[in-house]
Amino acid sequence: MAAGHEWLRHQIVTELRQQTHQLMSTAASDQAAVLRAVADLNERVDAVARNVERVLDALRDQGVRNAIAGGSATSDVHRRHLDLAQDYRRLVRQEVRFLVRLLCPRLDGEGDTDLARRRAETARRLVELLFEPLDQPMARKQEQIVAELRRLGLTTEVPDFQAQFGTAFRKAATLRDAVVGLPHTGHLDFLADVTVLPPDRYEAWDGKQSDGAPPEFLIAPAYVIAGDRPQALTQPIVFVAPVIRPGAGR
Repeated sequence: MAAGHEWLRHQIVTELRQQTHQLMSTAASDQAAVLRAVADLNERVDAVARNVERVLDALRDQGVRNAIAGGSATSDVHRRHLDLAQDYRRLVRQEVRFLVRLLCPRLDGEGDTDLARRRAETARRLVELLFEPLDQPMARKQEQIVAELRRLGLTTEVPDFQAQFGTAFRKAATLRDAVVGLPHTGHLDFLADVTVLPPDRYEAWDGKQSDGAPPEFLIAPAYVIAGDRPQALTQPIVFVAPVIRPGAGR
């Protein structure tokens, strides 16, 4: 930024010296030429001033972008990402959770842990279908995702599923469009190895995890904002074998 200011100062000084020299050369012999030179000088100074403002604006904008990318400043873009990250988390925690309960009713003789794991695996697949890649518009049609879920043997014909899934689909598509429209895009970190994460670095999908049990697999990745120093705005949501309580039901 300082180098840019020095360059601009040098340009202005050089321009003024050239115009002053021309004025002094013509002042003694031609008053009309002096007036024309003064008018020309004013126009050129105005042009230089406009260029200075444009360059300074560009430098300020670049400085802000660098600060955001480096994690040292918060902008409207960053705050918008924070809002979208929370929208994503709510969609997973609420809509996706409700949908997998419809898609995965308890099977005969199925225990609580097996049911929880099966629903978590379905939730993981549903998150992939709805949100990956986050920084691109929704490419699949609603009917295509439903067909994929049906192919996986899930109960897509149960009452309320179509209406509930339609709502979740539209919200996911809107969220992805919003991410695409931001200068610094966001993405979901599907490559994270959640099995090595400490308990304060993830959210358990289904209640409290068993004492000492590590995460088994990723369900919903962290929402990460791009930049020189990528920043996770949500924690990954993972499956950990739940604590089994006596009398636990559906």
